[in-house]
Amino acid sequence: MIKLISWMILASLVVLGQAGCGGGHDHSHAGTHHHDPPHGGAGVTLGDEEAHIEFLVDAETGTMTAWFFTPHMERYLRIDAESFVVLAKLPDGEARLTFAAVANAGTGETVGDTSQFVAGADWLVDVEAFDAVLPEVSVRGSVYRSVAFNYPKGN
Repeated sequence: MIKLISWMILASLVVLGQAGCGGGHDHSHAGTHHHDPPHGGAGVTLGDEEAHIEFLVDAETGTMTAWFFTPHMERYLRIDAESFVVLAKLPDGEARLTFAAVANAGTGETVGDTSQFVAGADWLVDVEAFDAVLPEVSVRGSVYRSVAFNYPKGN
């Protein structure tokens, strides 16, 4: 009898777990759905959560790093780009950030097959927040255009 009750509890937990966010990819993410970016940066969702990008400014070096992630920000997602552009809206006009692919010998990532990109700009040293647009990025055959976000809030 105890074995039967244990199996029923386990089966109930599995069913309830599948009803949550991790249970499949055929559910809508409308509303207050949120995933915390692993590095503490701004999370940007692409499409209906087909992928994510996290942006993080390092004010000391004047750089901004971007990491691509799978749905739910569970794992890094390598893309086959050498670079991509973000247009930042600043008080004195628009600034272009060109993110270059970063190779990582430890993970085997190479330029053209990486999840990490870095851009540099002098104004990143003094900025705390800004609105931006990602004009276009291609991720595993899907093209995302005009993705608006705020740093550090995300989208």
